[in-house]
Amino acid sequence: MRRFFHFFFKDYLILTFAIGLLVAGAGRSAFAGAGPASGIKEYKQNISTAEYEKRYNAVYGKFTEQMAEQGNPAGFVLDDGRDLFKKVEGSAGKSCASCHGENGEKLEGVAAAYPKYDPAIKGINTVALQINRCRKDHMGAPELKYESYNQVALELYVKSLSNGVPINVSIDGPARPFYEAGEAYYYKRQGQLNMSCAICHVKYAGHMIRANLLSNNRHHADHWPGYRLKWGKTGSLQKRFRGCNKKVRAKPLPFQCETYRDLELYLTYQANGLPVEVPGFRM
Repeated sequence: MRRFFHFFFKDYLILTFAIGLLVAGAGRSAFAGAGPASGIKEYKQNISTAEYEKRYNAVYGKFTEQMAEQGNPAGFVLDDGRDLFKKVEGSAGKSCASCHGENGEKLEGVAAAYPKYDPAIKGINTVALQINRCRKDHMGAPELKYESYNQVALELYVKSLSNGVPINVSIDGPARPFYEAGEAYYYKRQGQLNMSCAICHVKYAGHMIRANLLSNNRHHADHWPGYRLKWGKTGSLQKRFRGCNKKVRAKPLPFQCETYRDLELYLTYQANGLPVEVPGFRM
């Protein structure tokens, strides 16, 4: 009898695994080659921004707003970013302030147009990527490791120089294919759970997933870098991408890879017209 159950259980596991592969394969096949030109089936946004904010307040009781009133912990990171902006580094004997003004006056409003297409890299440039390019090419300083404390702090400070400025990213001309690639990734089912970003944040936005309220994609790009209670630290939008990848049991991608930069462009375009507000404060 024990031997019977041993083989029965073994066969059951094999069958379950095979079915899982078939389901995942069907999901991938349905998406294969898909893109805006071949007809991505977009979901209708499940909830308006106003309704989402109403539900957010009902669920969390304005908890994050109340905590932020006491002081966003990311404020300390912002202060350190200001100091890093003025710090002389590298063989050229320069700081960021050497080119962009003592307090970054020449960069005011600039981040509101990022991400954007850059012909020099034949792809999408982000604020984080541009900072490292400036350090390498103009300061002769080493690039900062993405998502390290100093990198996030410096990105946060540079973006804060655009606070209150409406986001205005362009997807015209050469930027269009990269925007479409970001959209395709957003709607791509992936991971062991065979989920896409859009299933949570478009189709079921405003619904609860365990103890969390699923956000809509309108406000995903206007407040990063920001402090997140779950992390207990300040992080970037791309750190959030990696977290979502892990939740659907998909392999996270490297920071500032082409796919994540395309995705950042897609989501930031959804936020066009909203003011930049960093640092953010999230659950």
